[in-house]
Amino acid sequence: MLDEPTASLDGKEVEMLFGVLRKLRDDGLGIVIITHFLNQVYAIADQVTVLRNGRLVGTRALVDLPQLELISMMLGRELQHITRDHQAEEQTVETLAEAPIRFTGYGKRGSVAPFDLSVRPGEVVGIAGLLGSGRTETAFLLFGIDRADSGSAEIDGKPVTLSSPEAAIANRFGFCPEERKTDGIIGDLSVADNIALAVQARQGWAKPISSRQKRALAQDFIRSLDIRPADADRPIKFLSGGNQQKAILARWLATEPRLLILDEPTRGIDIGAHAEILKMIERLCAEGMSLIVISSELEELTAVAHRVIVLSDRRHVAELTGSEVSADAIMQAIAGSARTEAA
Repeated sequence: MLDEPTASLDGKEVEMLFGVLRKLRDDGLGIVIITHFLNQVYAIADQVTVLRNGRLVGTRALVDLPQLELISMMLGRELQHITRDHQAEEQTVETLAEAPIRFTGYGKRGSVAPFDLSVRPGEVVGIAGLLGSGRTETAFLLFGIDRADSGSAEIDGKPVTLSSPEAAIANRFGFCPEERKTDGIIGDLSVADNIALAVQARQGWAKPISSRQKRALAQDFIRSLDIRPADADRPIKFLSGGNQQKAILARWLATEPRLLILDEPTRGIDIGAHAEILKMIERLCAEGMSLIVISSELEELTAVAHRVIVLSDRRHVAELTGSEVSADAIMQAIAGSARTEAA
């Protein structure tokens, strides 16, 4: 029995593991794999059992089960609805307000080549690229984790220096990191303590937030984001991945950010929490927040983003807008960059 055995593996390592599992299967061993990766289900399994909200939905042979039907078993039509609505909106850059957040020639030697980026209120800018293309490095620069050595940043027409995460928080930026367990949560602290961290950092550690204020803040977000179990005092390490991710989102939403950077916001969470987070992104966008969403899931980006910046070899190589935003166009931009580099 293997519970999320590929969560931290790259593509080659997954294939090596699956080669071992296929040999064990052929030798007569029964194997159960628990995973969120549907493509891996089809690559390795003979049949699938779907559970939803603690109840059995059904067991099917994969040879007779189209992927769309499997998603329907897991979620119903919710995810399809989210994607269809966003594609129908097709809100182009020209219809959005002037961008108050601008980065010009922004970069760091050895990390990300200089790039230009602007983000408007109510806009979702997606960032796409293969592993190692510079997606997370871009987020680190924007949030001040890494300090740029070229270019400039402006907010509302005024130059700013994002020399640290504290400076980014002071300018009302928020950042949900890719590595939730190592960089996002503090496992032994309670849900309430984790949610209050960014507010406390902005306020300063010399002015601690009271336990009563923490609890009230946590209870508000536990209700609004449906964090389960609804226990503000529970150590966050005992929550599921999806509920940990909601708590990290709550941490930054509590600061009322003007720019929220989400690095792989749905990685390693169940498909129900996945849909809830996509709907949350949609709602925050409608409320006027600026968002940057980094994702290796191209369909996810096409569902939520107004624009997509494509990265390759730590360079921003293309920008897709409106009807140009599609999984095929993103892959073509990556492939086109690779051909150019080879030439």
